[in-house]
Amino acid sequence: MMPTKTKKTFGVLKVFCTFAPTNRYISLLRINMDTRERIVTECSQMLMSVGPTSMTMDDVARACGISKRTLYETFPDKRTLIGECIRHEHEVKNAAMKEIFCTSSNCFEAMYRVYQRARKMYKATSVAFINDIKRLYPDIFEKHVENEKTVISGIASVLRQAQDEGLVIKRINPEIAAYLFSQSMRVLHENPNGAKYGFKEEDMFEHVFISFLRGVATIKGIEMIEYLEKQQVENQ
Repeated sequence: MMPTKTKKTFGVLKVFCTFAPTNRYISLLRINMDTRERIVTECSQMLMSVGPTSMTMDDVARACGISKRTLYETFPDKRTLIGECIRHEHEVKNAAMKEIFCTSSNCFEAMYRVYQRARKMYKATSVAFINDIKRLYPDIFEKHVENEKTVISGIASVLRQAQDEGLVIKRINPEIAAYLFSQSMRVLHENPNGAKYGFKEEDMFEHVFISFLRGVATIKGIEMIEYLEKQQVENQ
């Protein structure tokens, strides 16, 4: 009996390849993917900085150096493009959070890095972005809220681990604390009334973060905060 020919397996999927792509097909596929990625990258930055109402498809095409025809061949309408940009931003944010949590030497260092990233993100994001998405694209906004829940859950996990390390007070509820921290940062950004009193947004962000972290910290945690603050000053 002749031995049965084994199909090549990738992970858990058995691939039955009957199509051998030509070099030209591969080149065209690569060009299409490069164009799509460039559109999403450029549009994401524009979307965050001016909001969906002020962003036009003409602006996107011009920023990407492509024709409107190419843009519409890649994304049939503005809603589809915005949805893809939001998904892209979520992937970038989640990957960054995962990298922070996996490479920090302790929980409070992770919190400092989360704060620094959040501050940069809010600085690059216009108030119109969230307001317009919520008003014009409620279905996309719901996905944005769901992703925010994932981020809050990640922060809560860090706080819970910090409790195990003796850095955070045991009676603190990590989920509530993470939610309050996240919402405080958001409210400050979306309601910039501090400017009326001469306060800079970045200074208010820092005070919210310091007040939050010191408020949940044990004596051991405060010693760690002071060590990290000293390091931060030395590295400036």
